Amino acid sequence: MENFVNYALERAAQGRGLLGTWVKLPSLETLELIGHAGFDVVVIDMEHAPHTLERAYTLIAAAQAMGMAALVRLPDHNGSPIQPLLDAGADGLLVPRITDPAHAHAVCRKMVFSPAGERGLGLTSRAGRWGLAPIPDYVARGDGQCLRMIQLEDWASLERTAEFAAVEHVGGIFIGHGDLFLSSGKSAAHPDVEALTAATLAATKQAGLLSGVAVGTAQEAAPYLAMGFSLVMVSNDAMMFAHAAAQTVQAVRGGLD
Repeated sequence: MENFVNYALERAAQGRGLLGTWVKLPSLETLELIGHAGFDVVVIDMEHAPHTLERAYTLIAAAQAMGMAALVRLPDHNGSPIQPLLDAGADGLLVPRITDPAHAHAVCRKMVFSPAGERGLGLTSRAGRWGLAPIPDYVARGDGQCLRMIQLEDWASLERTAEFAAVEHVGGIFIGHGDLFLSSGKSAAHPDVEALTAATLAATKQAGLLSGVAVGTAQEAAPYLAMGFSLVMVSNDAMMFAHAAAQTVQAVRGGLD
């Protein structure tokens, strides 16, 4: 996808947010199945799955070959694999567990070329089409067309969404309802969390940024798409396979009872 950020913003403006899922399995076959199923985007999860850098590289290329945008969630908020993942041609990166605007600025600077940021020139990488891309095009794509999305996952940070959204180089805000539940004891369906979610989305839209959220089921996804989220992540490859396998076994054994 040549310009993921613009494409996602246009879709959101039309009320047609993008549908994605997490990639937990280091399998090209399941990734292709996800593409054939019609997902718009995948997030290769290096935080909660054992993907190596080499495997993430392969999955990025495979997802894009299937016509999907390929984002990667970093293993932590320190940003050590940023340069090689961007060199691999990722359409964007998600940075987990951001709690401080200064930290958000520091990690996003690593995704922007010098002198505005700290990313080094890697024209001979896949992102630079192995040296065939003109330098201005390569730099413009890296700075303007690659999503830099931070995840806010605690109550205090989400209440400061407008402040995070104003941080230079931040391109999107992703709500981490799972970790929010761990710290607050309130699920995504709790009225207080619903109000916080709506306020977070409004602040993100006001800043002209992309917005993201994750859900477990298709039924949960529809309301968030209707709210106007840019990116709604539904389940993940491992859980979809696990549920389908369990349902198959239960259906067979249930028919024998």
